[in-house]
Amino acid sequence: LLLLEHKNQTITREQILEKLWDVDGNYVNDNTLTTLVKRLRQKVEDYPQMPKMLLTVRGFGYKAVDYEG
Repeated sequence: LLLLEHKNQTITREQILEKLWDVDGNYVNDNTLTTLVKRLRQKVEDYPQMPKMLLTVRGFGYKAVDYEG
């Protein structure tokens, strides 16, 4: 939802991880984020291994973009 609220803007991994803290303050690790993005891509992308809507901005974070294919 965070990526969709900020469509076409790059969101850092840190910004996303801040939203993934649970209510008890337990940290959700970096690998969890990678796994969640992979699962999202499997659900929304025609070819998850070559994403067109949920993009990785290498060394920075992720970006959701509009794609009409």
